[in-house]
Amino acid sequence: MNQISNMQLFVKVVEEGSFSATARLLGVRPSSVSRQISHLEDELGTRLFHRTTRRQSLTEAGQIYYQHAMRIVKDIEEAKQSVSQLAATPKGHLHVTVETDFAAAFIAPILPEFFEKYPDVQIRFSMNTDNIDIVDNAIDLAIRFGHLDDSGLIARKIATSSSVICASPEYLARHGTPTHPSQLTEHNCLSFRTAPGKNYWKFQENQQILEIPISGNLNANNLTFLKELALTGQGIIMIPSWMVQAAIKDKQLTPLLGPFALMPSSTPISAVFANNRHLAPKVRAFVDFLSDKLKK
Repeated sequence: MNQISNMQLFVKVVEEGSFSATARLLGVRPSSVSRQISHLEDELGTRLFHRTTRRQSLTEAGQIYYQHAMRIVKDIEEAKQSVSQLAATPKGHLHVTVETDFAAAFIAPILPEFFEKYPDVQIRFSMNTDNIDIVDNAIDLAIRFGHLDDSGLIARKIATSSSVICASPEYLARHGTPTHPSQLTEHNCLSFRTAPGKNYWKFQENQQILEIPISGNLNANNLTFLKELALTGQGIIMIPSWMVQAAIKDKQLTPLLGPFALMPSSTPISAVFANNRHLAPKVRAFVDFLSDKLKK
């Protein structure tokens, strides 16, 4: 046993009053207790007990050592209790990295409910579109979209993200409502772009894949910006459905081309963390909460 374990045993012997009483309490032989105390005395280079055939008492060195050891053992027990409480209840600081659009459109509106349920959790969000290293940056949890590379990290799929084609009623009143994907070429399509070049929206009609070249007077690499433009009647957008659920429900945006499946049909949303072993309750609680909300 190491010195800390021997120290804990020493304190127990002093509190129980004898080697034999301590042995009975721990379910071991008295000779085992005596041997471990002898190892501790050898490490310290001094005797801690006066031993006789009937009893043992503390030496002067033993009394001094006991005062210090008792405080250390108490601190160790308190540390274990604190960690156990932290491991049992979601609490503490949670560092999450997530894409800005998803955080603003989906996470922000549901955070009050999470904090009401878990008032002892404090969250720090790092908004980032790149897959930053969660280990080097001390990040507890990353929310990522798409198929993940085999990075050695632990990933849990929590939902799938599907897209919708939509526009405002005002735009459709002015320019007409497309009833077939091919008619999109006649409309101002506001596209999400991260690089120059031709842009296509893909649909499935029966067993055929349709690649429709779309164009418009604006493209951007921010979905929230495109959503706001669509709300003002500027054009047609393709956007994740979770970003426009409320706007569609409030009839601010109208979904289009429902009979034609968009390709790809869905994108996985995953919770990514460095290690699934002893996953902190604060992480598990937030992941479960997001998963539950995404399924609704």
